[in-house]
Amino acid sequence: MKGEYMWNTGNVLDEMRLIVEGAVVLFEEDALPVQRLAKEHQEWIASNAFNTIGEALYSLRQHIRTLHEAHIKEVMRQITTDDEA
Repeated sequence: MKGEYMWNTGNVLDEMRLIVEGAVVLFEEDALPVQRLAKEHQEWIASNAFNTIGEALYSLRQHIRTLHEAHIKEVMRQITTDDEA
């Protein structure tokens, strides 16, 4: 049961990480020109919204990376503990 939970959790974390990494790439490569246009046209609310979205994506990416790393460490700890038993 514990192994199944860890496996399922790892799969979900992998998927979440891929999704957020893709979202960051799209934000950086495709959406930033829109932010520049907003600034050029003095659309400060839109420009600020883009900044906020970017900050949220970067923060979410860091949280997921940290959680993913902790999950991997826990899996490794459990494998080591199971091997010792």
